Amino acid sequence: MKRENIYEGVLSFKGTWRNYQNRVLEEADKYLEDGKIHIVAAPGAGKTTLGIELIRRAGQPCLIFSPRIVIREQWLERIRQFFLTEEKNNGLLSNNLKSPALITSVTYQTLYSSVKGYQGTEEEQEGEEPETVDFSDFQLLETVREAGIRTICLDECHHLKNEWWKALESFMQEMKDVTVISLTATPPYDSTPAQWERYIRMCGEIDAEITIPELVKEGSLCPHQDYVYFNYPAGDEERQLEQFRMTSDEMFEEVLGDSRLREAAASHRALLDYENYFDQMLENPAYLSSLLIYCQCMGISFSPAWLQVLGIESLPDMSEKWMEIFLQGFLYEDRESYTCYENYQKELMKKLKAAGLIEKGKVCFLMNSRIERMLANSVGKMDSICRIAFREYASEREELRMLILTDYVRKEARKSLGEPEKEVGNIGVLPIFELLRRQGMDWKLGVLCGSLLVFPDSAKEKFLKEAALEASGLEPELKPLTDSRGGALGYTEAAVQGKQHIYIQIMTRLFERGDIQILIGTKSLLGEGWDSPCINSLILASFVGSYVLGNQMRGRAIRVNKEKPDKVSNIWHLVCLLQPKEQRERKQMGIQEPELSQDFYTLKRRMEGIPGLRYDGSRIENGMERLTIISPPYDPAHVQQINLEMEELSSHREIVAGQWKEDVCFYEKMEMADQCGTEKKSSRRGVHFYNALGAQILLLLMQICNTLVRVNITRGTMFSNLIFFILSAVFVAGTFLWGKKLIWWLTPMSRYKALSRGLLAALKKRGYILSSCEAATEEEIGIRFWAWLSGGTDREKTVFAQALADMLKPIDNQRYLLVYGRNIEKPVEYFCVPQVFSGTREKAENFRKDMEPYIGKYHLIYTRNPEGRRLLLRGRAESFSNRNQRKIYRKKTVKGALE
Repeated sequence: MKRENIYEGVLSFKGTWRNYQNRVLEEADKYLEDGKIHIVAAPGAGKTTLGIELIRRAGQPCLIFSPRIVIREQWLERIRQFFLTEEKNNGLLSNNLKSPALITSVTYQTLYSSVKGYQGTEEEQEGEEPETVDFSDFQLLETVREAGIRTICLDECHHLKNEWWKALESFMQEMKDVTVISLTATPPYDSTPAQWERYIRMCGEIDAEITIPELVKEGSLCPHQDYVYFNYPAGDEERQLEQFRMTSDEMFEEVLGDSRLREAAASHRALLDYENYFDQMLENPAYLSSLLIYCQCMGISFSPAWLQVLGIESLPDMSEKWMEIFLQGFLYEDRESYTCYENYQKELMKKLKAAGLIEKGKVCFLMNSRIERMLANSVGKMDSICRIAFREYASEREELRMLILTDYVRKEARKSLGEPEKEVGNIGVLPIFELLRRQGMDWKLGVLCGSLLVFPDSAKEKFLKEAALEASGLEPELKPLTDSRGGALGYTEAAVQGKQHIYIQIMTRLFERGDIQILIGTKSLLGEGWDSPCINSLILASFVGSYVLGNQMRGRAIRVNKEKPDKVSNIWHLVCLLQPKEQRERKQMGIQEPELSQDFYTLKRRMEGIPGLRYDGSRIENGMERLTIISPPYDPAHVQQINLEMEELSSHREIVAGQWKEDVCFYEKMEMADQCGTEKKSSRRGVHFYNALGAQILLLLMQICNTLVRVNITRGTMFSNLIFFILSAVFVAGTFLWGKKLIWWLTPMSRYKALSRGLLAALKKRGYILSSCEAATEEEIGIRFWAWLSGGTDREKTVFAQALADMLKPIDNQRYLLVYGRNIEKPVEYFCVPQVFSGTREKAENFRKDMEPYIGKYHLIYTRNPEGRRLLLRGRAESFSNRNQRKIYRKKTVKGALE
């Protein structure tokens, strides 16, 4: 029986839904069938408004959780502004958990306090005044049930502190048969599998996603582009890095020359006893490889069967990377397998710790966390910020509205203010402010932190006027910003004492009006939940690499500015690279790969979750590959050239605007394709041989056809001419029809298409995909194949792409495998059974049968028994040694939608 909607006649959307919002709402009822709806909406999509509409449709008392006080109040304000139809809300809204109304909006921190029965002042968040609470005698579940709450709305629950997350889980376990509405701009795509599973268990699978390209097309976000500025460590940083490298090199040589280590390594029984140590050693193929490489280097004999099971003919040379892995096993993970001199392992461990080559039980010859932190906060990035600011100011002049986000205030940098002979210090709010101030430019700087406000003296009167208008009785304490001798620096400092949100609003207005052109602040205050649509340049001077926070910070710059409808934003990422050293490239896992920096790989992770324009404007996609001018070699000369090209590209905002318009308007109806790709060279062994052989066969058949035609023409009798003409015609037609099809089947691309179609058929047959859709494929010439689901819902696209990635990925610890070949112990080819089909043997067997018409007959192998386990370990070892043979790629690209 359908419940009465308590919001009927009380809530109604007063505006007009945009196309992308309508798309989600039209499918909302279907998504809610399982009691959960999970919407991903890029910053600027109006997810709060969507959430209110979903609450209205659910029609039951609702409890909204959000991460901050300002967002808590935003929910209530949006309801009043855009939905409330009655002048008096009659107890409709509340922000007090102890006195819930029909819609109650609170923070996750408040939920945590109520679960714990906490009494006192809640933890302060930057830019917000802490609240005092008393939940000592509060009965949370009893209160919620008495209020009749049947809907829970979770806003941005992905990045809660662990204790808040536990409180949410505890609460939700007690809330039975409720509707859960989950909304986020940034799902934690880059989290660990366990974290992702925990998140999805709470929120449900993602049902719909509103993407950045959709928002740009609709005019909800402005055109924008990402740029990267590189630097190398400088000064003391370079000296520290070189000292670490010297220590690492010296210890590497010392360890190689240590006879006690050689004797200990030779004592490992697995080296000669292949059969009895097969399972144990193949649990970690990297460690096995490192042991064999060390033995090869030191002349220690070992069973050649180990090379056979790894699927390799020869081992790479010993390097610091392999030494790291070997010593990790020798000192920690496999120490019991060695026979050593008494206390030798402890002595070696102590020596490596003293050299800074062991941290928290991790051997690190290439890089330790101290050096990584130094690079992430490199002083060299300060010079990058200056260069970017110069370029952006030259391009935009008075129109420039730049936001610089960093991690720390660095209050110790006060002593360097106005003291040009002193270093400004490590990257942070005050050091950046002082460095830009010293440039002597006309730009107007501002600082906005939870405890510190700075603005030009020229804006002092406007600041006071805004303060007077904002709140009666507000008397900000202002004083000149001075150097150590009391000399004025042309800036005013405001002491923040309470009512922080008011001061933030005042500084925001000064920024928007141009009284401040370059605003510097911390990511914790301005990186999420703060909006200023005027921003047209953003520098991410933060070492945060997660998709969640990176995308939130980017969201500050891509809002539409109604005052400047032609706004285009530049978003700058700062990366510190390791200084190259002669022949510093190392063979890592058998692959020649230059040492860059953790900072570089942080950028790669960040870009994986960000769809945007390729620099050539050819398409919209995510990932580093769209930043096409970033390419090796990463030596100083080429890196300088990359930086110069970045500067030049960034000055052509009009080109970026035109590219966005062309790309998003090209399709009458567009969709974001969730693509799964694999290297072309990863096709089944023998396919290339048969492909080449097939081409020769086709050529031979064409020659035969040509001969038959010539014979037919030269025959003397009409009867024989007729017979030969018919036979020739049949042969020629068969050759071009069936021969071409045979050759097409033998090509790797045809097999990839068959694999994709078979997977889609299996997903449809088993009820995982219900929409009318197709498996689309394309070849990136000479490089890799791509497949995606054209049509269908966002959830179905993700299910298809993930299942295909599961199927193609290298063997690790999958439950079921599909293997092909006469000798199951040494299969010619294998596929992993996707996780969605691997719950039971029946499901896995059904999947094998569903795929058979498309890929042929394969054996289903269960890997949790001794025979299957042995095959799994062998496959894992081979996958590790040839890891590039099955490298899986995921990217999202704008495509034309299936009509």
